[in-house]
Amino acid sequence: MLKTFYTELDRRNHFLAKSGAFCFLMATLLVFFPLIDSRELQGVNVWLKPLKFFVSVGIFFWTMGWLMDYLNEPQKVKKISLWIFILMAIELILITYQAAQGKLSHFNISSILDGIIFQTMGIVISINSFVVLWFLFLFRKVKSLPSGYALAIRAGLIIFLIAGFEGFVMASRLGHTIGAPDGQEGIFLLGWAKAYGDLRVFHFVGLHALQILPLLAWFFWKDNSKISGIVGLIYFVFSSATLWIAFQGKGIWPF
Repeated sequence: MLKTFYTELDRRNHFLAKSGAFCFLMATLLVFFPLIDSRELQGVNVWLKPLKFFVSVGIFFWTMGWLMDYLNEPQKVKKISLWIFILMAIELILITYQAAQGKLSHFNISSILDGIIFQTMGIVISINSFVVLWFLFLFRKVKSLPSGYALAIRAGLIIFLIAGFEGFVMASRLGHTIGAPDGQEGIFLLGWAKAYGDLRVFHFVGLHALQILPLLAWFFWKDNSKISGIVGLIYFVFSSATLWIAFQGKGIWPF
């Protein structure tokens, strides 16, 4: 099944298919880094963050590569694909560089260089959001898809963009934990604080609306836009609730 999926993805967008595969390869390699480098940062191995970002970016590359095939505008697809690749490559390089230094990549302004790196990542993510917004603008002209599936894609893109810009809330606070410093005991792998509010929960849930909503619609109600609209609204309310819980200083773990 995975082979069939990848073959189709490669047909749709060879460049992002290969780029995503490279990200997953790098993530696989990073799994073994803690065996030779036991350094920790805020209670977790320094290589966990780049590992998670390589996985996340790989999923993003594959998702956008799949969805952009619906545009039927090859030149614009090439431009969007290249922009996405360059921007995310910069992000991954900076995160990996800081991990190798044993430093925080985000919210780190402890030196001029660290501050420049943090600000650069913010600029990169902002530009990437506008590139995705461009794709959403182009996607409005797509009329050939089942109505429920098309609406789910649009809803996923909108929630993705909202969750992306929520990152500025964390940046303004220079942290993601509410009620305590960053680095509290967290849920396995995800790292979300168990006992305190964590703004990363909404960020994660919202960003992955881009995969969850279209997949649900395709398999269960691709021809029903009404159900897609209702599910999209429920998903947004649910993800927003995680943000509200975080601002109350409460951890998601007990819920």
